[in-house]
Amino acid sequence: MDKKKDYIDKYLAFKKLNGGQKPLRNEFLKHYKIKDLDLLKVFGKDPYSTLQNECGDKPNKLELTRTDLSQILDQYGELARQHQRIPVQADWYVADLYPRPDGIKKVHKLSFLTLPEVFIANYKDKAEWKDVLKILKRDDPKVAATDKKNKTFYEIVDKINAWTPDRKRGWEEGYKIELRRYLEQFYDVEEEVGETNIDLLLNKKYPIEIKKDPTTSEYDRLLGQMIRHNKQYGSAIAVGTSLSSQDRFIKFQKLFVDIHDKLGMLRK
Repeated sequence: MDKKKDYIDKYLAFKKLNGGQKPLRNEFLKHYKIKDLDLLKVFGKDPYSTLQNECGDKPNKLELTRTDLSQILDQYGELARQHQRIPVQADWYVADLYPRPDGIKKVHKLSFLTLPEVFIANYKDKAEWKDVLKILKRDDPKVAATDKKNKTFYEIVDKINAWTPDRKRGWEEGYKIELRRYLEQFYDVEEEVGETNIDLLLNKKYPIEIKKDPTTSEYDRLLGQMIRHNKQYGSAIAVGTSLSSQDRFIKFQKLFVDIHDKLGMLRK
């Protein structure tokens, strides 16, 4: 059997199944239960990108060029200065800053949550960042009182970011069951509870909604759910799976942040 042709045929078939969208590497491998090593033996270095080229597609691999840490910290500092508080990931996306948080983690091995302490460690002697250092050190006692809750929230976000579904699933409920089992290792998890019928509720405080490749109208509905959850619990987390459009997801993030700012609510 010509393995190269077999992989090309599989890629094109999966692309057709995916509505003409270029398959993501992890989705392709999981769908056909292919190992990285198998692709490597056939296509050599950067095997999935080479496979996409062979199929006439431009590789969708993110070019993780190593942005200097100082550039990342400068952007982070300016964002803190603009908002007069510790930035959250949504702020980074809304400002359209790069690399994205997942890129920072992959290239620099840094969680977005740790950027305040990294900034302080690297810029503690720089006078031009004195005002930002004060913000990040949480000198305001009113802000300090919220640290514990915010820390738990971002720990949850980090754990969700570290979660990888076992396989691509055809239904949303499958992702919810798998995510619940994963989170139960760390938290008390309830399902479909409260007035807002939350998908998952962690420690009776942190609501999570799970959506599989939402359409525009489903994002609109999700926005309403997130606002209601945030109003009741002070935070809300949305988990998107099998996304065919990253643009739709980023637009949803930006709209969510904008509405919450206008309503004077917390944004997460």
